[in-house]
Amino acid sequence: MNTVTINNRQLPAVEYRGQRVVTLAMIDEVHQRPDGTAGRNFRENKSRLIEGEDYFELGSDEIRRHLPDGTFSKFAASGIVLVESGYLMLVKSFTDDLAWHVQRELVNSYFRTRAPLTEIEMIAAMAADAVRQQKRLNHVEEQIETVTETVENIKRGNMRAGYVGYRQVVAKSGMTDAKCRNLVNAWHIPTDTHEFMTPDGLLSRRAIVELDLFMKAFHQMMSEAEPRGTRWYHPKMGLFQAIGWEVK
Repeated sequence: MNTVTINNRQLPAVEYRGQRVVTLAMIDEVHQRPDGTAGRNFRENKSRLIEGEDYFELGSDEIRRHLPDGTFSKFAASGIVLVESGYLMLVKSFTDDLAWHVQRELVNSYFRTRAPLTEIEMIAAMAADAVRQQKRLNHVEEQIETVTETVENIKRGNMRAGYVGYRQVVAKSGMTDAKCRNLVNAWHIPTDTHEFMTPDGLLSRRAIVELDLFMKAFHQMMSEAEPRGTRWYHPKMGLFQAIGWEVK
């Protein structure tokens, strides 16, 4: 069994569920307290501790399967083990100089067991950290570029390729603005929002629509529409005008 020297005493290195733990008897021994002192403190403060986080109460089968031989008497029906948080809360009342010294040794040398990094591990860790930092910087730069491009597009009034405003589709179809929007909704034509700067420097927005799909839907709709005098009728559009549509 591995041991750790605390306060000139050899403590067995006991682990449960991948973390170092101590028994109540180990606490009494290393703090040089009468037998049963830690047990009394545990019973008096058990309600303040969280089972499964600060301590574990193990049955004889778990003791036999998971703990080193000799951690508890082979006749013990159960046993209490505490992790670092449980230990520190349990010994809060130990305020003498020895207690402070033992607590520091237990925390640094017993509970926190990670071995010092080798030179290669340190270099690898530094390289990994540098990669993470570079990725963060690249992400920030990409965000800045995206925002800058968006701002420049707004200033220039750039519009998404293949899209036009409703004023243009009104002119091409000969229908009113409202009927153009009706067509867009009825045929589920893609739309977007175009942001641009007005001559007086104000940010403005307008709806835009995919032109080719609009015109395709318009011609399909007109091929299905019925003439009603100077107007046309389509079940999805109702009555509408399409001035000069034949030459579109």
